[in-house]
Amino acid sequence: MQLQSTGNRYLSDSGNAGRVLKKTSNDLKKILERLSTSQRINRASDDAAGLGVSEVMRSKIRGFKMASQNIDDAMSALNIADGTANEFSTILQRQRELTLQARNDTLSEKDRESIDTEYQALTQELSRLAESTQFNRQHLTNGTDLGSGSSIIQAGAETTDQISLPSVDFSAIANNLSGTSLATSADAGTSLSALDSALKSVGSQRSIMGSTINRLESSVNNLTVAAINTQAAESVIRDEDMADGLMELTRARLLQEGTSAAFSRFNQISQNHIMGLLG
Repeated sequence: MQLQSTGNRYLSDSGNAGRVLKKTSNDLKKILERLSTSQRINRASDDAAGLGVSEVMRSKIRGFKMASQNIDDAMSALNIADGTANEFSTILQRQRELTLQARNDTLSEKDRESIDTEYQALTQELSRLAESTQFNRQHLTNGTDLGSGSSIIQAGAETTDQISLPSVDFSAIANNLSGTSLATSADAGTSLSALDSALKSVGSQRSIMGSTINRLESSVNNLTVAAINTQAAESVIRDEDMADGLMELTRARLLQEGTSAAFSRFNQISQNHIMGLLG
């Protein structure tokens, strides 16, 4: 009877020690996993609430990065349009010089004809530039596609974070000049007025484009700061503190070694005790 009681107690104590050893081993595995991945949360069971918060933050971070890319593309498009606008201004200034030259009555009709030939060629170039300037196969400077004034840039992580691109229409300017000429001094006077109006329109549209580019630059700078700060906050929740992790690893290993040694010693003592009872 005593032997049976001793055996039952041995099995019970052995089972408890085994469970403690198993728990210690599982804890050690989790610590090693956190250290190897550098993340405190590797599955939902590690921290369900923390995982939910960090996933929202990760979504925000990815949204900030994509919005920054969107803005970079928009600035590239506007810079292309501004390059065309700069060439427009150069051509219009040259046409204005020719117009002033044609206003001089010391010129003969043949002289004005030669001047008008260059003037008309430059007008055709203005039309070509306005129709051919594109970004990603979308028009920029003829009042359609990206230059229509209705194009939207997703400039943030939320649906409402949007910026509209300005209307850019240089085709209208070129069209207004298409009927002008320098054939006579009077025609040159009419052309001069049209050119002054065209230069004013180009300058106004360039000003709007420049303001929009500055706004986009501010937006992308803000997104960069927001992404960095959100990443830092997400890291606090999800990433493993390596110093604490190493301390936990040392503690867990010592506990595992101690538990294993105690379990081994317990088995040895219990076996000797049972053998003594049997003897």
